[in-house]
Amino acid sequence: MKNGYLLDIIFCIVLMPGMMFLFPVGEWLLWHPSYVAFYILWVYAVWLLCRKVLGPLLHRGWRGALTVISALFLLAAATFLMTLTSVSFPEAENVIGRMALHERAMWVLLLTAIANGVPVGFYRAQFKEMDQEKQESETERMAREALETRRAQADTGEEVQVKADYKTIHIPLSTIQYISGRNNYACFHLDNREDVVSQIPLKDVLSQLPEGRFVRIHRSYIVPVWRIDKRNASQVILLGVDTPLPVGRAHKDNLKNNG
Repeated sequence: MKNGYLLDIIFCIVLMPGMMFLFPVGEWLLWHPSYVAFYILWVYAVWLLCRKVLGPLLHRGWRGALTVISALFLLAAATFLMTLTSVSFPEAENVIGRMALHERAMWVLLLTAIANGVPVGFYRAQFKEMDQEKQESETERMAREALETRRAQADTGEEVQVKADYKTIHIPLSTIQYISGRNNYACFHLDNREDVVSQIPLKDVLSQLPEGRFVRIHRSYIVPVWRIDKRNASQVILLGVDTPLPVGRAHKDNLKNNG
């Protein structure tokens, strides 16, 4: 179990109940059990709100902080209204003193719930964000390593020559992410350089590429076989490419025949 949740359990079943018994809970339960039960539920609800909502909201800048302050003000106002409730203590020698102790207990328990819930919720959200960033960083590192490994295996030094902007451009095959086509234009999407657009139909592009190294997966897309990371009946995911590409019905067999 994570330490954060262990602290939550300690607070809920050890610290908070322990603080309750600093006050004459037995006497209150004897004369006003429903009121005491309601307030205990109220305190735990406040703690849960602070822990799960208000604390994490502090990560959202000044607007989040204003929301938290407004919510805490409303909680304090609600507690103040509850302290105005008339509570009698039959057979008590000092009813006024009992009432003062009763009200003090309500404020102490409320502030304890807030003082624990908001900071713990804030730091838990912060740690969660850091863990997510670490996992994303690790995922990106693994993806880069997989891409470089596959590229090294697939790189034979071959190039394809295409005409664009009234000149011939030499494109290393290992740098091609994918090739998209529209009308009579083909766009070569490349690693670490601008796309190259050539006035040539996609079907003619495929005939200029080494057989078996590239596959047409859609009427608008040609992809390097070595870049295919994941695939299903409707799309493929390529190494080094953020956006999945669609698989056309007429080209599913092409994908199957290429591994």
